[in-house]
Amino acid sequence: MKNESKIMAREQKQLARLEKRGNKKPYFGYYAVILILVAAVNIIDEITSSLPANLQSCYVTEFLAINGRSYTDALSLHGTVSILSYVLGILTPFYKALADKIGRKPLFFLSTIGMSIGMLIASVAPNYWIYLFGSSVMSFFIAHDIQIIYILEVAPAKHRARIYSILKSIGIVGVVAIPWMRKVLMQNDPARWRIVYLVPAIAAFTAAVCVLLFARETSVYIEGRTAYLRRPYAERREEAERLRREKKSDANRQGVFAGVKYIMKHRDLRALMIFHIIFDVGLACVGLYHESMLKEAGYSTADATQALFFVPLLYAACVFISGFVADTLGRKKTILLFGALHILAFCAFVYGLRHGFTPTVLGLLCGVYQGGYWIGRDYMDIMVTEKVPTEIRASVMGADGLLVTIGMAVGYLLCIAGISVIGVAFACLLVTVPCVAIAIIGVCVKVKETKGTAMETIVDTAEQ
Repeated sequence: MKNESKIMAREQKQLARLEKRGNKKPYFGYYAVILILVAAVNIIDEITSSLPANLQSCYVTEFLAINGRSYTDALSLHGTVSILSYVLGILTPFYKALADKIGRKPLFFLSTIGMSIGMLIASVAPNYWIYLFGSSVMSFFIAHDIQIIYILEVAPAKHRARIYSILKSIGIVGVVAIPWMRKVLMQNDPARWRIVYLVPAIAAFTAAVCVLLFARETSVYIEGRTAYLRRPYAERREEAERLRREKKSDANRQGVFAGVKYIMKHRDLRALMIFHIIFDVGLACVGLYHESMLKEAGYSTADATQALFFVPLLYAACVFISGFVADTLGRKKTILLFGALHILAFCAFVYGLRHGFTPTVLGLLCGVYQGGYWIGRDYMDIMVTEKVPTEIRASVMGADGLLVTIGMAVGYLLCIAGISVIGVAFACLLVTVPCVAIAIIGVCVKVKETKGTAMETIVDTAEQ
């Protein structure tokens, strides 16, 4: 009873706080400010996500390609040791689920400041283990993508994908800052890679302060959480117990395990998750090794920098177009179209590495294959958000993050095993292409379309 009293008191304080915020009108220009903040954090998120892959040859060479060890062996060792970062990654879904309890804004701030701390640690790392810790902190906070939930809950349903794709493409164009910093700040000297981590770390800290000062909680979260807290605690507890006895899903329960249960109780969502897991087998291969593929093929640091200038440009163009395709043709056709584009571009990229394509052409192909892959993955995530009620949305996204690590881990291990046998490029290609092909076909055949879903009207439709 004492614990129950504490829970009720805490919930009443949160209810009073949310009601006060809900009655408060947005200040003049608020939505423009939110769009700018989301765009800025998206840029930082994309840069943070891309830094380890875009500077891979630099820190692998400095820390691991020593005492006669070849670069390929050093890269394989890095891949093996990096598995330790998954220990911290296991906590990510539980962190994501907090957004359903404490709100979107606190997680928006924490994720942004967390990225800053991770990059700062990496920038001053005196050895490989400190670098790995900083990189793990970065990965932990970028995995949440709270800004995506933020904008999806703010944007009108009929323009949701367009607004998302525009903001996402702006973020991706910002990744041009990495090759620019490689050229201007590093001066193509691989020993100066740390400064490329330091500059965005400062930018992320500044953005976090702006989020704290100018962002407000989303109205969708306030309405959903307020409606939940206004129901008597005893009534909610009795309902949860009844649903447990009847073995039905419960959209009023929150947390990662409640999110997993919700997914398992919904046939359509369960099918989407299975194909999402298969799709994510290719994640490490697509996101981590493109710079190392260039090095393996004999391209210099300057050549790699030139190629990297074009990667975000084509990637961003694909993302920009995808929003209009998704709002016109639907999410499933978008996944199919860009998944197929990914396969074609990835095959052409690996062929180009073996036949001496120019860095510019390779950068363009890399941008297309990365864009195609991440668009497919992002729209699987968007379909998840468009299939679950507001009060459990972040929890289900946390469960999604936990479940897809199965695919990510399998792909990571297969890639590491393949690198030392057939090389980086072919290992990545052979792991990724079959899984992407199976996943995009499966989503199109087995999963229902979510185009035009009104987020605030989604209800629980568990299997009976």
